[in-house]
Amino acid sequence: MLRCSRALLPLLLVSVATPALAQTQPQARAGTTATAAKEPVDRIIVFGDSLADGGFFVPLIPNLPAGAGSFTTNPDPVAPEVMAARLGIDLKTAYGTTAAIGTNYAIGGARVTAANGASIPIASQLSGYLARGGTFGPRDLVYIQGGGNDYFAYNALGANNDAILTTAATQLAAVVQRAQAAGAQRIVTLAVQSGGAPALQLFNRTYAAALAGANVNALYFDTNKLFNEIVANAAAFGITNVTGQACTVSSSLFCTQATLVSPNANRTYVLADSVHPSGIVQEIQGNAIASLVRAPEQVAGLGYAAQSMFRAQRDLIEGAERGNAARADQRLALFGSVGYHYYSKTGSNQVIGITERGFAATLGADLSLNDTSGIGIAGGYGDGHGDFSLGTGSYRAKTWTVNGYARAGVGPFRVIADGTYGRINYDRISRRVQLGPVSRTNRGETDGDYVAGRVSAAVDLFRAAGVGVGPDVAVQYEKLTIDGYAEGGTTSTDVAFGRQRIQGWTGRAGMVARALPGSPVGFFARADYERNFTDDPRRFTITPAGAPISYTTSVTRADREYMSYAMGVDGQLIGPLSARAGVSGYALRDDRDIVTAFAGLSMAF
Repeated sequence: MLRCSRALLPLLLVSVATPALAQTQPQARAGTTATAAKEPVDRIIVFGDSLADGGFFVPLIPNLPAGAGSFTTNPDPVAPEVMAARLGIDLKTAYGTTAAIGTNYAIGGARVTAANGASIPIASQLSGYLARGGTFGPRDLVYIQGGGNDYFAYNALGANNDAILTTAATQLAAVVQRAQAAGAQRIVTLAVQSGGAPALQLFNRTYAAALAGANVNALYFDTNKLFNEIVANAAAFGITNVTGQACTVSSSLFCTQATLVSPNANRTYVLADSVHPSGIVQEIQGNAIASLVRAPEQVAGLGYAAQSMFRAQRDLIEGAERGNAARADQRLALFGSVGYHYYSKTGSNQVIGITERGFAATLGADLSLNDTSGIGIAGGYGDGHGDFSLGTGSYRAKTWTVNGYARAGVGPFRVIADGTYGRINYDRISRRVQLGPVSRTNRGETDGDYVAGRVSAAVDLFRAAGVGVGPDVAVQYEKLTIDGYAEGGTTSTDVAFGRQRIQGWTGRAGMVARALPGSPVGFFARADYERNFTDDPRRFTITPAGAPISYTTSVTRADREYMSYAMGVDGQLIGPLSARAGVSGYALRDDRDIVTAFAGLSMAF
């Protein structure tokens, strides 16, 4: 285990004779990132100390070596810069001698509220930002960390005044609370790595309790837990030295590739100097935090994947609902189908996409009461395998459904009512996290249920050659619930996910063509515009391992307006045996592709 002074990842106390630079004006969103407009986060704003400093001292120190200026093995990025890059955002320091160039307000040496050399306290970084007109919007991510320099101050005064630490921890929680009160909806904050030091453990406990007591909504990452994992499994990360310093200079602020103890020391040493992490550790931490920022969107994507599987099950019986399996003078028909189901949601740097492939099967019975009326029941089973985009994991899903329906008609008018209940089991959900050279997989499983009901109506405006064509309208209610679950591991990247729900009323309007009763081949084809009438913004809650608080954030909602289509045919083969086939799907629903194709048999009695 590292000694306390070497295990700590706080800021180095730095005093610079040159006056501190004035903070620049808050950076506007336009031009601050390289992200697409659809991304949940388009700007990252950082308040902190040297662990997040992106170059505050560069213009202040004469003859600073080229490429130096951050507290690590330069030119390696610090953790929030790594996180930002993973999210597709270019994070730069907010300090300089010209116009504002970034939104990273962190400064090496900063304490939470007390003055310290040339640095600006973390609380004052936030205050200055707000005083100059800075605001937080729903697509801002605010990154807040600190406490290490208050620990140094505690040691400098004899390490006998715990109030220095407990006050700093409480004040840092107040900074988080102020950011939230100022409109920040996405906040990331961190524990301090303790190295087993009781004083730092006291800071972390106090900070955790203060966050919980203030009821803040923030994504809390247990840096202490991650650092212990790195040290305990150093070889797995390609690290060969957990006690030495990668830099030959006293402060990593001046460290460059030319001042490393060996050419690859930034990848094989834990520490850059006596207290700051090397480039590989910064990378691992930034990767870990990015994985948690993306986790809500990733797992929330299972909701729409489940909806598509259940809808595919319902689509398999639409032909039978419309009377396609019925034959003249043969009132009872048994039908079955096996289909291929495909669902795809395009991903991005922040919204993890899904590609799911699987099969769906159904077996049912249809009883015709007369040429235009009937009832039926069917059971369905589905099995799918999904892959998350960017190589971030996979899952297996199995569904079971029971469906009932009834149809009635008078002349050219027809009405169909159906209901569905289903269960889904998500097995082997794996969320793959890349931590530098190591790929870690966090696993879990969960279940859910589905309830849906629909009433549709159609009328034949035109009839010719055994075919009727006319408008088709429907209204349906769906409620999908997926239970919360906790990933089974005990690592810093394991997460407990809350329950998610998709529900609401949907309307459908379009055209349908169908074979008229008595035709030797039953078929239908429809195309519809669909709209979800329920304005139900999706929000999702997660609790990272070691976090004293949960984090609730908005997640992507599928477009409320889209197109649907379906067609099916049921034609007699020999005697009472008929072949059936069809295809259905949804289109123009943002960047989602959903299609199901099936084939099967029916037999009339």
